[in-house]
Amino acid sequence: MKSRIGYRKDFWLMIAIGSVLVILVILLGVSFFKAISDSETKSKREFLMKQTELAATEIEIELDRFEVNAKSLIEFLGDEDLDEDDYREEFTNAVRRVFNNYPRLIDTVWVNLQDSIIYLTQTDRNDFIRSRSNGSMPTKKDHDFIFSTGKNNMGFSLTFTLSPVRFTKDFVTHYYLNKGGSKLLMLGDKLENLDPGQDVDMLKIDEAALKKIQDDVEIGVIGIYEIDWVKGSTSGAGILVQYPFNIGEFYDNAALLFMVESVSIMDGIYSTYLFLFAGFVFLLIGTVIFFTLSLQTNLESQKLLKESAEEISELFDQQNLLLKELRGFVFFHNAKGQITQVSDEVEEVLGHPKSEFLNAFRSEDGYLGAINIKRLVNSALSKNQSFIDVEYDFHKPDDTKVRLRIFEKLIFDEQGVFNGGLGICTDITGHYLSNQELIESGKRLQNLIDNIPDIIFIYNNEGKVLDSHSKEQKFLKSVESSLIGDSLFDLVPKKQREQTQFAFNLARKTEQIQTVDLKINLGHENQYFEVRFFPLDTKRMMSISKDITSQRIWEKGLVDAMNAADLASRAKSEFLANMSHEIRTPMNGLLGIIDLLDQTNLDAEQLQYLDIIKNSGNSLLSIIKDILDYSKIEAGKIEINSRVFSPAEELEKQVQIFYGLAQKKGVILTTAHGPGTKEMMEGDVEKINQVILNLVGNAVKFTPKGGTVMVQMEIENISGDLNYLRCSVTDSGIGIPKEEIAKLTDPFYQVESSSSRSYQGTGLGLAIAKKIVEMMGGELIISSDFGMGAVFAFSVILKKAKYENENTFSELPKRTNWNGMATEYPARILLAEDNDLNLQLMTLMLDQLGYDFAVAKNGLEVLDLVKSEEFDMILMDVQMPLLNGLEASRKIRELGERGEMFIIGLSANVFDEDQRKATNAGMDDYLTKPIRLVLLAEKIKEYFLKKESKKI
Repeated sequence: MKSRIGYRKDFWLMIAIGSVLVILVILLGVSFFKAISDSETKSKREFLMKQTELAATEIEIELDRFEVNAKSLIEFLGDEDLDEDDYREEFTNAVRRVFNNYPRLIDTVWVNLQDSIIYLTQTDRNDFIRSRSNGSMPTKKDHDFIFSTGKNNMGFSLTFTLSPVRFTKDFVTHYYLNKGGSKLLMLGDKLENLDPGQDVDMLKIDEAALKKIQDDVEIGVIGIYEIDWVKGSTSGAGILVQYPFNIGEFYDNAALLFMVESVSIMDGIYSTYLFLFAGFVFLLIGTVIFFTLSLQTNLESQKLLKESAEEISELFDQQNLLLKELRGFVFFHNAKGQITQVSDEVEEVLGHPKSEFLNAFRSEDGYLGAINIKRLVNSALSKNQSFIDVEYDFHKPDDTKVRLRIFEKLIFDEQGVFNGGLGICTDITGHYLSNQELIESGKRLQNLIDNIPDIIFIYNNEGKVLDSHSKEQKFLKSVESSLIGDSLFDLVPKKQREQTQFAFNLARKTEQIQTVDLKINLGHENQYFEVRFFPLDTKRMMSISKDITSQRIWEKGLVDAMNAADLASRAKSEFLANMSHEIRTPMNGLLGIIDLLDQTNLDAEQLQYLDIIKNSGNSLLSIIKDILDYSKIEAGKIEINSRVFSPAEELEKQVQIFYGLAQKKGVILTTAHGPGTKEMMEGDVEKINQVILNLVGNAVKFTPKGGTVMVQMEIENISGDLNYLRCSVTDSGIGIPKEEIAKLTDPFYQVESSSSRSYQGTGLGLAIAKKIVEMMGGELIISSDFGMGAVFAFSVILKKAKYENENTFSELPKRTNWNGMATEYPARILLAEDNDLNLQLMTLMLDQLGYDFAVAKNGLEVLDLVKSEEFDMILMDVQMPLLNGLEASRKIRELGERGEMFIIGLSANVFDEDQRKATNAGMDDYLTKPIRLVLLAEKIKEYFLKKESKKI
């Protein structure tokens, strides 16, 4: 009885091992079939794409050729040498050829001969018919597909009624598809059957796939789709390729659709493979059964164990490749714990040779690892277990640490006596580390989610809430109900649902983050959230909502503050612009009259009085300029305008202005410039000169008699063409207290600010200089000791010029008396000015220069005079009634040759944007008030020379 029980255990053990083997073979076969099936499906998709693309391209080419040939017929009718017979015979033959070239495309050709309408058509028997029509030319209302050529030079026109579906159906018949394939033509939202035969059932596509195809066709995108189809009484799945193409001028949104059935497991070679594989599996099962039954009749218990070991050893040898992939080895041991057989992979897994592994289990005091395995086997036997399964860390000889798993089956004979074991040892280091990393990653992810301050929702693809999380739970608790199962779009205010749904669907479709801002009313207060939607996986969506209520409040306050600041700045700019205009208008009269008086014969006392008035006027103008310059800098309306110049030459020009004042005060004024300063550089020379004038003027003003002022300039190369221009002004003047130096560049600040101060000024000069230097990438540095003089130094970045500056009219005229210059530089001048004071001043100036001129007091008068008389130049006031100077300039330029004259703008507005407006309006130049006699004379001379140069 015990023998029978032992036999049954061994018998079922064999059945289990055989079953595992069969299952492994089945899994191998299924994997092999899937690989072949995937390869075949890919091949079919590529073939179907090529077929569809080729067919669509050829159809498009044929339709383009048809349109060309159709248009050639109307050109044929336009030949003036054609007689009546030619219209009947040659034209009919030409039309027949077009019919024959594009079989079954053309239904009828309608010809409008003005006095009559004829039509030509071809029957199914190829009979060609030409006849007169009693009706009118067909239109889109009469036929879906119409192509018209338009009228020729004789008023004839052609209209073709077409059957593109019939043409396409015949055209694609020679494009082969597998059995069960189908061809369709999509015209707009309508599908046309292209399968051969009159009564062939049309392929019907599932609604979701059809909608996707229609959307792709509408935007002209090629597509491959997995579809479910129905055709008559049959249905199934298939692969469909859609290729949009141009069907000609007579229809839009056309696409060719080819479909083949998906390959099933019972098709063709797959069914053969499946049957062969099934036969092999049955054969293998039969072999296992046969092998198991043979053990029952031929072997006794001991012999059964030995033969079983031999059979398993043979199976073990056949699985070497599998063991290598699994990084494992198989071993057998007897009841004493001695290894009887081990696979060669043991050295790769453990790092020890096969001989060492065998010896470790044979010695009594053997290897520690072997002793542990034996202890595990004895423990399993004591607990009546039939197997052991253990994992532990193992150190290789090179001290590499690996994770091993040992699974061993304990073998007993028929009497239940332990005879040994069969084990598999595998290196699971990679799997073990992956699991550990997965565990740690899960912990990190959970910690991250638990500490995210934002609100997290998870939805299905329809927007239903599946889960939610909020660290503070303030929002979730305020809802006072669970949101699980609710629709996202029901939770959003009605006014924001469409926007939210659009962002949700777009994120699902594009798989990219979409953001929407929501305003949620939580009873007594409103909360603002920035919600970001993105796909979590193919079936779920996720959103992260950030509470931006405080940010919105801050932004609103910031916007209000910015608007208030902008209004204040705009009001300030408008005030300064108006004040500039109002102040410069009387200044124009004052300084203009001074210039006119200066050209008259005056005695010494009168010249002294005039000099005092001139200096006072210039000082007042300088103060106004300083205030406006600082205002422009503060408003960010000042620009850097580069031109080519020589730094050393410009320095000498600016310093020369102060030589007279310095000599009068007894101050020694000298200059020094280093190497490279005479080379040509690119930069805003006007603003650099403005800084130099300010610094040198201050030095001369604050240096007492007998003192010195030294101006030094040098160039330092930075890299390539970039250079630093360094300029310092050193004086031996009164100096500045150290505690006052930092305040010198503050606007309107003066060290001596009492009403009895010794030195006059606005206190804006250094503030303007500092701003200009910083705008040009430099720095203004001030150093001084009280009573010991001061050093004012600045540096700006310049670029070495690649060409010399050539400006014919850049130098100021050398003459000082401009009386009667009209004889030397004659010109016909139109003066446009509405202010009586300015008009009187300009009249005196032009009279003194010797010019006869016409006067206009508004823009409309200017236009009338320009149209009726010829002028060389117009002195155009910008602000005039009825039509201002800018609009008048634009209208003059629209007159063509009549408007080709020089226009010089006159205005008290000095901002750069005012000058840009003048240039954009068509003005050639711009003079700011107060207008000086010398500058006016210079401009007239300059544009006279330009006019003469054009004649050469």
